[in-house]
Amino acid sequence: EVTVGKRSFLLHVPTDFRNPSPVVFTFHGRGANAQQQLLLTGFEQVAEEGRFLVVAPQAIGGRWQFGGRDAAYLRAVGAAVPCMDPTRAYASGMSMGSAMTFALACAPERKFAAFGGVALTLYEPQCAATPPAPIIYFHGTADQVVPFRGGQPQGEDVDLPAVPVAMAEWAEHNGRMAETGQEAGKDVTLREWTDCDAGADVEYYRVRGGGHTWPGAAEFIADAIAPQLGKTTQSVDASRLMWEFFDNYQLPA
Repeated sequence: EVTVGKRSFLLHVPTDFRNPSPVVFTFHGRGANAQQQLLLTGFEQVAEEGRFLVVAPQAIGGRWQFGGRDAAYLRAVGAAVPCMDPTRAYASGMSMGSAMTFALACAPERKFAAFGGVALTLYEPQCAATPPAPIIYFHGTADQVVPFRGGQPQGEDVDLPAVPVAMAEWAEHNGRMAETGQEAGKDVTLREWTDCDAGADVEYYRVRGGGHTWPGAAEFIADAIAPQLGKTTQSVDASRLMWEFFDNYQLPA
């Protein structure tokens, strides 16, 4: 745990550490915390193989603020991460943390080289003015918290687009060319837009019957959350796929 001002974040440093090191930020969902996000995603295990740092920021009261205090906090977090390669920082998140990830993709000043989300996507008008963003995204069709077909998430007064619509908007934003579809697992379909401007691809994994869950999460977690949040697919591993995707991207130095 690293303290910045009155707040803190969790940092995982892989055994086989490299300097400078790529870093994956991973944002927890509403009402969760940094420790739960690390458990849910298993990013620490992936980091050991991929040799990257993992940063799990902590929201105040379990809710992210898009801008304001959290923008300042994230700047402080970035400054406090040791030996980080600033051209190879990546953002990922679950649910409200995924919303935070997309907000960072739409920020006027791009600090992350690629973005990975699970269970909440958006494309706001201000995103149009930002550069192409490489995106990998996962959403379950049976998500009861953030509906796949769009509308209002549980307990929130916002209207979200249907997932396929938002993904197509990102592909359009990135200057899409080739669109392909394939089965990625027995219950998972991958739609991919490649050769986008600036090489900013979009990969969108649709999980048939998947709940408000992180694909590939450890089975003891999947079993524990199933009654409230629905099914977790084990046919793809979101964290590993995110890292394979992120590893292709770097910001200009």
